[in-house]
Amino acid sequence: MVILLPLYFHAQTQYDVLVFDYDIAGNQITRELICISCDNPLRPAHEHAEEESIALTQSSEYEQLSYYPNPVLEQLYIKWVNNHEIYVTTIEVYSIRGQKVKRIENLKGADNHTIDFGSFAQGIYTVLLMYNNNTVEDLKVIKK
Repeated sequence: MVILLPLYFHAQTQYDVLVFDYDIAGNQITRELICISCDNPLRPAHEHAEEESIALTQSSEYEQLSYYPNPVLEQLYIKWVNNHEIYVTTIEVYSIRGQKVKRIENLKGADNHTIDFGSFAQGIYTVLLMYNNNTVEDLKVIKK
């Protein structure tokens, strides 16, 4: 009887797992905690799971942003979608130490840009796309 009691509690234990959603570019956009040992495994782990779901993108306005290749050897190609009210004005590239290594301005009307990474040292860089409404989209790029 003593052996069955721990097995009974183990069988009744509910396990929660984090599930992630990704956009077409492979960027993580949401995460949700679900219960995998419940009657309905797709049921949220608790009643307020939707309230606690974390959106990792700023808004749907920036979902049509793509960049490649990553990791980059020589040139990074970035393409975005502007609308009439919100558009990219500036791109800045920062090293992992936070040092600004490149700034591209006057991009109003542009929907893409190629950044030369050939002279940069190997490492991780952050590329910031700054919009006219003072929002910023950041990209993590690896330079080989």
